[in-house]
Amino acid sequence: MIGLDRHQENSRRTPAWRRSARIVGLVLLAILASFTTPSAAASVTLKVESEEGLPGFHRVDLLRFLVTQMAAAGLADWRFEPADNNGSALDRVEWGFKLNPYAGGEVRNLTHTLVYERQYGVRRPITIEVRLYLNGQYQTLVEKQAIIRGGPDDPELASVVATVTQSLLGPTGAYRAIDVGQRPTQPAR
Repeated sequence: MIGLDRHQENSRRTPAWRRSARIVGLVLLAILASFTTPSAAASVTLKVESEEGLPGFHRVDLLRFLVTQMAAAGLADWRFEPADNNGSALDRVEWGFKLNPYAGGEVRNLTHTLVYERQYGVRRPITIEVRLYLNGQYQTLVEKQAIIRGGPDDPELASVVATVTQSLLGPTGAYRAIDVGQRPTQPAR
C-alpha cells in the first residue's frame, strides 16, 4: 500500500507542462507514423478505358496492354485495372487514339491497308489523348504525338504509354500540377 500511495503522490507532483509535453509527443508520433505508412494503403485504383481501337489490338487486348504498361511506369500511389463494358467508372483513365496522316499529306490508297502496315512494320504517326476522372469529375488531359507500329510487341508504343502515364500521374505530372496549382515541369506534348 505504501508503494501505491507514493505512485499517486508522484503523479500529483508531475508538473502540468510535462504531462502536456507527453501528450504532444504522442500526437507528433502518431502524425509521423501516418506519413511513414506504405503508400499502397493510400493508393487509388483507376479503371482504364478506351473507346477507339489501335492497329494490332482487339479492345480487350488493348486494355490489358495499357494496364500492364501503366503499371510498369512505377507509380506507387496508383493501381490500374481494365474497365468493364457496362459504363464509365468514377475513377478512370480514358485513352483516345487518333491515326494521323503521314508527313507531307496522305493520299488514300487501297493497297496500303492495316494488314500491309503490320506485315511490313510500317510506322504510323498517332495522337494520344488521356483524360483523368476522379469521383466522376474530369481532372486533366495529357496529349502526346508518337510514331508507332502498333500491336503488343511494339516497344515504341509501350514506351509512349509509360511516358504519358508519368506525364499524367507522376510526381511532376499534370494531375499533381493542378493539385498544387502549378504547371508541370515538363510539357506533356
